[in-house]
Amino acid sequence: MAESTLSSRWSRHVEFYVRTVTFLVEDHLFRIPREPLEEPTAFRDMFLLFQGDSETVVNESDSGTREDAKDSEIGEDQSDSETVEGQSDTCPVTLPGVSKKEFESFLRAFMHRSTTWKKQGFGFEPRSTDLCESVLKLSTTWKFDELRNVAIQHLDPPFRPLTPVTKLELASEYKIKQWLLPALLALAQWTEPISVWEGRRIGLENALKLAAVREELKTAKMMDRLYEIYTLKAREGSKSSNFEIYPQSPKDKDKGCIALLTQAFDL
Repeated sequence: MAESTLSSRWSRHVEFYVRTVTFLVEDHLFRIPREPLEEPTAFRDMFLLFQGDSETVVNESDSGTREDAKDSEIGEDQSDSETVEGQSDTCPVTLPGVSKKEFESFLRAFMHRSTTWKKQGFGFEPRSTDLCESVLKLSTTWKFDELRNVAIQHLDPPFRPLTPVTKLELASEYKIKQWLLPALLALAQWTEPISVWEGRRIGLENALKLAAVREELKTAKMMDRLYEIYTLKAREGSKSSNFEIYPQSPKDKDKGCIALLTQAFDL
């Protein structure tokens, strides 16, 4: 007896009958619950394009409707479902540009979240920065905003901060505005020159703008030093004992650097 004939004898529970979706990433199939993905994300729009899904939404206020809709809800032809994208292993949703490792990381973070995940994070301890970066990449691409915010917090904790180069690289790629100025400030005040490899990571435009800011800071530092020397000589030749020098504080120097960065990067 055909499976569709057997299944027509029963009704699907409204709350506890889980629909699934099958994805193909590289050469691996993933089958996961569909409902958690049906948020205001890119997946929701994709699911709306699915054709042939014969599941019927039933109004609970209509008495007997579930029983009457039993045949239409369950009795769809199995061969039809196998031709609908995402509903079988033979016709999965393909995710181009996503690696198996990235998708695994995203699913571990997304599927292990708890009811208090906004406060506690992923619901499990991320094992590496690469895992968090994968979650950041896919949550940004697919518009899972809450998961994206959690990934950002895990990537740059106070006890294990990112390097300024990595921070600027990620901030530029994934539009993390709160990271831009701290990363740029650290790079502008670096005593060592930015290497070719670091320049490639942060991008040519960012590297050129930083070079201009660093040159201005270098010139300003030289001017401050000349002013200090001139003031010291003037003090030595003065008979007044009230002649004092007021060097710039680190906070004042940061303000000057921030002003240059804000202008150069249009922050």
